[in-house]
Amino acid sequence: MSKDNLIGLSPPWYTFFNMVKYSIGNDQCVNVLDMQEISEQSFLIPIDVDCCDKARALATIVVSYKKFGNINVYVEVLHHGNVVQPGAAPKGLESLVKLYQQALETNRCFQCVEFRKIFDSVLLFPVFERTVIQFFNDDLSDLYNNFNGIAANVFAEVLRLSVNDIHIYPSTAARKK
Repeated sequence: MSKDNLIGLSPPWYTFFNMVKYSIGNDQCVNVLDMQEISEQSFLIPIDVDCCDKARALATIVVSYKKFGNINVYVEVLHHGNVVQPGAAPKGLESLVKLYQQALETNRCFQCVEFRKIFDSVLLFPVFERTVIQFFNDDLSDLYNNFNGIAANVFAEVLRLSVNDIHIYPSTAARKK
């Protein structure tokens, strides 16, 4: 059997790259550039953002690193090609809400951000449209080999799930009655 006929599956770091591309990149102000191989075991996903404030907000809420076995994937936010460092973690809840709004307001999947105080905990809920993020992924469980993920679940993979001890729970918009 020739190598051309062998079945190959997308490595998990390519799936993660596409999650970033089709979630964070679903924004007219954001361009997820091609993933770059830094070494045999390290990859970089550069995200270029038009507005410096939005870039800093995104750098603060997007995961900067993921590990897949012995493979390291770094996510770097850029503004006009220059690396943007995450901002200082917001001190108050209202500041964190504003940070999420600033980072995601032009994203086509994003709807709003809300919070709830439950007992002694504060929970933040970025709310995303009731939509599926889909891309080709060599997924043998799908007839067309696509990855199909609910937007909120995909964003849960690419966003930090805790900031200043405030837990972040990406959520799906309520069904309209």
